[in-house]
Amino acid sequence: MDRRDRRDRPDRRDDEIPDRLTLHVGDEGRLFERSRPRSRPNELVVSPVELHQRNVQRRLREARLPKDAFRFEDPVGVCLRVLESAGRPTGAVDRVDRLSLIRSIFGVTAPDDSTGFALSTGAPSRDPRRVERIRTEVEALTNFHPERLSAWTDTAAELDGPIDAEADAVLDAALGIERELRDRTAEAVSETALLRRATRSITATNGSVWREAYPDIDRLTLLGLSSLSAPHTDLVNALLTATAVEIHVHFREGTGEYLRRRVPGLLAIADPGTVPFPSTEASE
Repeated sequence: MDRRDRRDRPDRRDDEIPDRLTLHVGDEGRLFERSRPRSRPNELVVSPVELHQRNVQRRLREARLPKDAFRFEDPVGVCLRVLESAGRPTGAVDRVDRLSLIRSIFGVTAPDDSTGFALSTGAPSRDPRRVERIRTEVEALTNFHPERLSAWTDTAAELDGPIDAEADAVLDAALGIERELRDRTAEAVSETALLRRATRSITATNGSVWREAYPDIDRLTLLGLSSLSAPHTDLVNALLTATAVEIHVHFREGTGEYLRRRVPGLLAIADPGTVPFPSTEASE
């Protein structure tokens, strides 16, 4: 079956994909087919990479197609609008301030394995940039959801040594620094934490905050994804659970087929946005 035939098939692979979720590999041209004059946008076009979003808008201009049907946002902009509708805090620590906080943590934390920052070298890492990179990567893979953290631990236990201990150390380092950061700031630890907060607000209100934030939007399109992070997956999960929004996800060529096969497992998470940390308005 050639590429054209494959793309002309229904994109939902099996019954495990929700009816309102359509997965594409490439095929962003389908977005342009929905371009038409409208008094208000009815489709929210979201891309984690700003350049990709600008390229889509440029292609619309070059084709002399109206943009009236589309509203363009990045994931952070979406979560801020939802949180504002919910009346919840929107302040978040940026990377520079996180690195400063990590430096202060190392200034008061004893340099031994009990700190939770032990890494594959067998000694604690005191490089703030390395620890922040670990925290960010674990956050992207798990969104700090208890089910994914448990799956990480279970998988690590099946690995041969010393890789099993290294995997555990990475997870412990990420969770340890996340807890410490939460204790030291009155704002969300990261913009991803705001995304989790918005995700929980959508499900907790049965979608009402989403409808207030985007009353005219009946379709959300995620574009240009070379990966599907856990935070973005959880947002999609919440929208499918609590709203009537139709969702289209466009994966990039190359990794798209692999990612499409993984979607059912990624969505098989209860209570998206949940974290195993004390629930405080200041930190989460």
